[in-house]
Amino acid sequence: MSQPEFAPFPVSEYERRVAKARHLMEENGIDALVLTSKENVVYFSGIQTIGWDSKHRPLIVIVPRELSSPVHMVLAESLYQVSRESSWVDELRPWGGWMEGSTEDPIVGALQVFQDLGLVTGKLGFELGYGQRMGMSQEDYFELVEQLPEASLVDGSKLIWELRMIKSSLEIEALREACAATTSAFEKGFAAIYPGMKEKELAGIMFSEMARYTDERPGFMMVRSGPRKYRMANVLAFDKPMVAGELVVVDSGAVYKDYWSDFMRMCSIGEPTKEQRRFFDATLESQQAGVDKMKPGVTAHDIFSACNDVLVAHGLADYVTFERLGHGVGLDMHEPPSMARGSELIIQPGMVLTVEPVFWDRPEGKVGNFALEDVVVVTEEGHEVLSLFPKDLHIVPV
Repeated sequence: MSQPEFAPFPVSEYERRVAKARHLMEENGIDALVLTSKENVVYFSGIQTIGWDSKHRPLIVIVPRELSSPVHMVLAESLYQVSRESSWVDELRPWGGWMEGSTEDPIVGALQVFQDLGLVTGKLGFELGYGQRMGMSQEDYFELVEQLPEASLVDGSKLIWELRMIKSSLEIEALREACAATTSAFEKGFAAIYPGMKEKELAGIMFSEMARYTDERPGFMMVRSGPRKYRMANVLAFDKPMVAGELVVVDSGAVYKDYWSDFMRMCSIGEPTKEQRRFFDATLESQQAGVDKMKPGVTAHDIFSACNDVLVAHGLADYVTFERLGHGVGLDMHEPPSMARGSELIIQPGMVLTVEPVFWDRPEGKVGNFALEDVVVVTEEGHEVLSLFPKDLHIVPV
């Protein structure tokens, strides 16, 4: 087929993904994947639309196991043309009732595809499990269940993650660009910090640089500054000044071709105290130990232990309560696998992972929150760090 002009990747990349999915479906006895979330639809189709911000127009991609059956996409009529220009999927089933041959709603359209492909008695894998969310209402899903009485609707999430955990060279390049944009945002943002600057002002500078670098929407921004926020996880930037004596943790990531970056750096407003410096140095050593451990063949627990053992050796065991200290990253900011205590998952080439030991002085949380994070791609020989902004504690003069 011809290459759509505005597709994020070549057609061959999507064909590779479908071929691998079909192999895994064969192994798992699944006849088709039924995909509705943004990340999975984009992974298999490439469609470029802001339609995800509307919850009224479900998109459904159906990937059949049979080689002779093409991938189908059920989509609103308003997305028909953008799909033609940005997606490699030829078999489009519009719904809305205005175009010739369109159905009145997406469920009727999906049922027609199942009938045409002989899947009404098949085993259909849906996004029902860990880390997945369906992009349709529960009412729509229940209607599908009711209209497919002879089909077996099962959880396809394990298969989906098995596919998406291992990145292709093109995916890794997209992640590299997202990390480069985030590095540039940290350079601009940290250079601009001054005592009394508000967290939201820092976020605005970094978001602007992400958008300038990628020519795409900016990603996400988390800021923890001062005792009021040291114990807050995944918190937004507030309209709060960053003042002398405070440590600042910034967790941020740009988006490029729908692929996320996600890494953390720290700064101190003025010189840190001895205790703040001691905790920070332990964090840096711990985080680097986890990165250094990253290579094919080790387990996720090995990476967890490499970080945890350093903190225990520094006498910080009572401060550390995390059950994981890293995760996969890709089309989702947080993906499997988790760098979790006790996990026997084997690290493989092509995985893109973060390492992020996070803790604070308990229970008061007055000294600081301590967190560093890198994005690391696992190579055949070892690893490559994609998050290139320095990890030293950045000191803001007062």
